[in-house]
Amino acid sequence: MLPYDLGQLIQLIGYPGLFAIIFAESGLIIGFFLPGASLLFTAGFLASQGFLDIRIIVPLVAIAAILGDNVGYWFGAKVGVRFFEKPNSRFFKQEYLERTKRFYAKYGTRTIFFARFVPIVRTFAPILAGVANMDYRTFMFYNMLGGALWASGISYLGYTLGEVLPQTADYIEFVVLAIIFVTTLPLAREFWKHRYSHLKSPRAVLFDLDDTLAESWQPPTPDMVDKLSRLLEHVPVAILSSAGFTRIEKAFLPALEKHPHAKRLYVFSNASAEAHMLEDGSWKSQYHMKFTGEERTKVVAAVKEALGEVKIIDENPKYRPEILERDSKIVFTACGLEATQAEKRAWDPDMTKRKKLKEALHKRLPEFELGIGGTTTIDITPKGINKAYGALWLAKNLGVQPKEMLFIGDAIYPGGNDYTVMEAGVDTRQVQNPAETELLIDKLLETLEKKK
Repeated sequence: MLPYDLGQLIQLIGYPGLFAIIFAESGLIIGFFLPGASLLFTAGFLASQGFLDIRIIVPLVAIAAILGDNVGYWFGAKVGVRFFEKPNSRFFKQEYLERTKRFYAKYGTRTIFFARFVPIVRTFAPILAGVANMDYRTFMFYNMLGGALWASGISYLGYTLGEVLPQTADYIEFVVLAIIFVTTLPLAREFWKHRYSHLKSPRAVLFDLDDTLAESWQPPTPDMVDKLSRLLEHVPVAILSSAGFTRIEKAFLPALEKHPHAKRLYVFSNASAEAHMLEDGSWKSQYHMKFTGEERTKVVAAVKEALGEVKIIDENPKYRPEILERDSKIVFTACGLEATQAEKRAWDPDMTKRKKLKEALHKRLPEFELGIGGTTTIDITPKGINKAYGALWLAKNLGVQPKEMLFIGDAIYPGGNDYTVMEAGVDTRQVQNPAETELLIDKLLETLEKKK
């Protein structure tokens, strides 16, 4: 026999009630406590006993789940994100928003698909996807896939067991718990992998420079250089930076050139538009991509035109914005080079200004790479030349898979100039500042030294 409350409820509310409950559990925050999976399983069981029609239940519930998730997504995108607009909010901090964006950038597709099978999680996952500005088409695809499989799978499971084992009705709660357990395993596995994979030994470690190894436009501290030196004793180390090679060389390379394993050090400058290795005591170029004169003129003109359109610069700014022209990269920096770190961080903490500028630039420069980096800058490089290019070149040169390397940077989010490294399949770790980087290096050294 069916549990009286659930079985009688379904027969009382009928198809409209099923649709409403599944929709509310999927798309309304207040619906997180509703018994979606058990209700669906029971409906399937009732269909096997002739009370309902399984051919109506499955498409009806699938549509309710998909529409509910869409409501949740747009609620997060239009309403939820506003909670993070105040820079000093106690509960809705900018760093929480950035962590959510990074998580969905890396695990969003799996989260949307598998969350559909997990109570409570399926209510909040689409809302957070909206807050994180997950690509809507990607969200919609995995929402539809998960919703359809969930609706058909659990409904037909109840239907099939009802036909084969009518006494299944006495154990609905256990069946639903088993479904939850099995479908939660992939999410748990990904969490465990992400949380503890830093304990594994990477075949190479790659770093961003500004706001990762050092404060923006500053050299790394002696302690940081010492940690890099210790790391070189175990694995190849690479610097993937938007900075020019001359700046990197002056900042700290002399302190590492005498290292017995200095040949393990790789420098990818100007967003990987060029690469250098130490050979016979001097730094030798491995490749060098350059702008043509025509390309340089077009990019500079486009930046100026886009700035006039989006108007993100004050009429009388304290620090004049600058366009830094290099032979392989052009950088727009909103506060020039003289602003303090605090002033730079305060100028565009949520990247809203630079996103507007990037969007305006993309319309004018679709054939170039655009990346948000640091706290006030946008990097422009030839098409296909970004930090992923350098990372993949290094993987090929070392004879390793991208996933065997670890990249540490501060801009691993959609649109950030470190994001392409993650897209290339390299394991990544996001940091907020050099202090966090030092902690990560300490953990890596502990693991590598134990292995040794």
